[in-house]
Amino acid sequence: MKVAQVIWSNEALNDLEIIYDFLAEKSPQAAQRIVESILSRAGQLESFPESGARLDPIKLNENDYRYLVEGNYKIIYTYRILNRVVYIATVFDTRFDPEKLVI
Repeated sequence: MKVAQVIWSNEALNDLEIIYDFLAEKSPQAAQRIVESILSRAGQLESFPESGARLDPIKLNENDYRYLVEGNYKIIYTYRILNRVVYIATVFDTRFDPEKLVI
């Protein structure tokens, strides 16, 4: 049952392209699999928009950010309950320094 619409920000879509391009240098098939797994994981938000854990409240600004983990990646999003919209802000590689995460 679809509860919310999932909208990807331009930055999040760019993140997916960067992930794909980086991984495709070694294996286009693996790159495709990983991007598809990220998209699939984010798809669960249509039915379960509040299923992600909350980000560290110390780093929050005015938005209540949540995240899902897929492999080495965090899918960071907000859920706007009144509009029933999940807005995916960014996809962050957890192998990078978390201090570099800017939302």
